[in-house]
Amino acid sequence: MTAVEAGAGGSVAPGFEAVRAAFLQAAGAAPCAFAAVVDGALVADLWAGAGWEAATTTVLYSGTKGVAATALLTLVERGELDLDAPVCRLWPEFAASGKSALTVTDVLAHAAGLPAVERPLRREDLGEQAQLAAALAAQAPMLPAGAVAYHAVTWGWLAAELVLRATGRTLGTIVRERLADPLGLELGIGLRPGDPAARSLLRTRPAAGYRLSAFMADAPDPRLTLVYANPPLAIDSWCDADLLAIEAPAVNGVATARAMALLYGRIAGGGVLAPETVRRGREVARAGPDALTGRPLRYGPTGYELHGTPSELGPAADAFGHTGAGGGSHGAWPALRTGFSFLTADLRSQDADRRAASVLAALHAAVLV
Repeated sequence: MTAVEAGAGGSVAPGFEAVRAAFLQAAGAAPCAFAAVVDGALVADLWAGAGWEAATTTVLYSGTKGVAATALLTLVERGELDLDAPVCRLWPEFAASGKSALTVTDVLAHAAGLPAVERPLRREDLGEQAQLAAALAAQAPMLPAGAVAYHAVTWGWLAAELVLRATGRTLGTIVRERLADPLGLELGIGLRPGDPAARSLLRTRPAAGYRLSAFMADAPDPRLTLVYANPPLAIDSWCDADLLAIEAPAVNGVATARAMALLYGRIAGGGVLAPETVRRGREVARAGPDALTGRPLRYGPTGYELHGTPSELGPAADAFGHTGAGGGSHGAWPALRTGFSFLTADLRSQDADRRAASVLAALHAAVLV
């Protein structure tokens, strides 16, 4: 591995110098990191910007969903979760208000019609998993059955309740026991008391004019306010201690870029899940235009984002994983046995951000050599 220039840190393996150059150009002075694993070996481990060091962690935002989707696949592999079963078989209360036919895959692939809790929420409600799950179970779908729509925050509460019903454990516990601890990864959902990751956490900051991709249309659907602002929170509020002390499996994962790349590298190369489980996880389960924004969506049956949408997962046609608000991109290219993570504390709007795209293009070219 060769070191990078002054003002940044990390190293790359021979043959990946173009990845280093692309990262340095993309990063500029902004705090961010990039890591990549090919055939089980760490070929890039890079960081730049004020405050970023080798062990720096930050909030993953929706990159958390890819970690949770992996944990859910461990349940599928062990026979603890049936993706084709109706949700009400595991969670009887969910059958209320016309939802008895919805399957586990409908819920995890963003087709449950429950992208928001309709009753007003307070900030302190966000840690009340049981109450949030009960509210969603009682609620009628906001959208037609099977319509795909991004469940930005409610996805985590729905997935967490399925895991709790199936195993008696929280989703964060499954992530820790089946992924983070066995693989030695600096990775978790939220931060437990005394977690060393808290000492290395870098707070995110939105760039001037930052806006979520859902609100880029000329006339956004008014229901999106319920999806993203119930309760109203600044995007960097998820770095606050009270919101990191809870488990919000759609949004408050905390990790290093290295840990995310190692996780996806192990998924792509074998060792975390059986190959047939990975194949099941990256099948197209639900796809189509988002019923609230019109953006094209493609999801696997446990919630992985799949190649073929505006979400940036690189050039590989078999890419899967999950992006995060502000420019994060984490995933795998199974045919190339590659895992990667672009992690940033400098949050930029999707229409003004090509950082991950440029670095992943350089990585793809290097792996193909």
